[in-house]
Amino acid sequence: MNRADPAVMPDSGIQTLDRSMLLVELVTRAGHQGMTAAQLEAASGFSIATVYRLAQALKRLGLLRQICDRGPYLLGHQLIVWGSAAGQTQCIKRAARGPLRSLADQFDNSFFLFVPDGFNVLCLDIQDGSQPTRSYVSDLGDRIRHGLGQASIAILSHLSRSEYDQILARNAATLQRSYGIERFDVDQAVAMCRRLGVTGGVEGTEPPEFTGIASPIMDPSGAPVAALSCSVPRKQMNETYYHALCDQLRQHAQVITQRLYGATEER
Repeated sequence: MNRADPAVMPDSGIQTLDRSMLLVELVTRAGHQGMTAAQLEAASGFSIATVYRLAQALKRLGLLRQICDRGPYLLGHQLIVWGSAAGQTQCIKRAARGPLRSLADQFDNSFFLFVPDGFNVLCLDIQDGSQPTRSYVSDLGDRIRHGLGQASIAILSHLSRSEYDQILARNAATLQRSYGIERFDVDQAVAMCRRLGVTGGVEGTEPPEFTGIASPIMDPSGAPVAALSCSVPRKQMNETYYHALCDQLRQHAQVITQRLYGATEER
């Protein structure tokens, strides 16, 4: 294992976090044997006092553990919890891949899977039809601010009131300044999504060339875990196409829910 050089660690303004994560990484590489404080000192280049201070903080957070007081440091059980949550995201992606492909083949446009990501939604998957389209995202991993785009409205529509208020309080100024979207506009779109199970999002001051529809995917408690959405040339969105999209998005969202959680009672 190579000794790290503290002098070349990134000057990120969060040096404590950088150093803490290096210790976790070193323990991870060591496998089931773990690493003692002396070994961490040698491998990291940190002073023994720094190693002890950071390791104790990581133990309190559940990210490291020791079987005995002076034994080697091992990975903490909190990482299992986090890994399970990350695994759930991958389960959602796997469950949605077939329905996304089916929608793209049926309608020829692009269909997206978004998941909530703090004050944003994150694009987890894209399946393109014969006429690929992009609007607010261009690639996997792109983020859209909550309140903008159809997927974010679909997810916002089933958040708790406290989460909803917190997110909009944080995003309101940017939505208004950059897109001409007011809190009232978002509230109306959310209320409609709750009634219909789908949303066309919110129209800003400068509508994009493309439009779309989204439908939420929820867990058995009714909390949103993702949203299916599409991007369609605005000129293509006539009434017949709109109703067909709405119907199919709702149906495919339900298929994904059943794949994730099994049959659920009608809410």
